[in-house]
Amino acid sequence: MRSFCSECGTSIGYTDEGLPNEFYISIGFMDAPEKFHPQAQAYWEMRLPFIRMDDGLPRVEGYTRARDPALGNPRDR
Repeated sequence: MRSFCSECGTSIGYTDEGLPNEFYISIGFMDAPEKFHPQAQAYWEMRLPFIRMDDGLPRVEGYTRARDPALGNPRDR
């Protein structure tokens, strides 16, 4: 489920039913996103085929935590 600002419509973040205890914040919602340096490229196997990055960061191929199998993969919904 995605969350948006009720006044301006800015994307705030989202929750994933398969990982119910987590909330993902959109980088555009932060006042100073440059202070949050990436530590890895997550969900690398799910990236768009034309995305290529030579940034030296570790690649996390898919999900690293157990998801509720009844909910499946979000990209298949």
